[in-house]
Amino acid sequence: MRLVTVACCVLVATISVVARRASGQLPQKFTNLQVLPKDIAPKALVDVMRSFALDLGTRCEHCHVGAGNDLSTFDFASDVKPEKATARKMMTMLTAIHVQYLNAVGDPARLPKVTCYTCHRGALTPLTAPPGGAGRPQ
Repeated sequence: MRLVTVACCVLVATISVVARRASGQLPQKFTNLQVLPKDIAPKALVDVMRSFALDLGTRCEHCHVGAGNDLSTFDFASDVKPEKATARKMMTMLTAIHVQYLNAVGDPARLPKVTCYTCHRGALTPLTAPPGGAGRPQ
């Protein structure tokens, strides 16, 4: 039992150190935000970026200049990668779908929601056809 207690304490301490390092890498003010609100809270921005990573099965370096797990070395403001421009277009598209179409469908208290996962399903390329090519034109 004592071994389990010690192991739990070590695990909690490790998680705490990792969390402090990650939060220390976040600036309090962001630059070059073109689609997201310029005054977005750091936690909200991280949540959005995590959803992109999960929904597309990728990591930060797909759109941002940098590599590895040390986010302090990334140039998040850079527009060098074309994938970042694509992400902005897709965010704009999702907003338009919600505002122009879905807001007028069904119960306003339970509006349908379209996310990156709706089409991407964890893949970089949207999975718009059933597996095996069924439904695709010949």
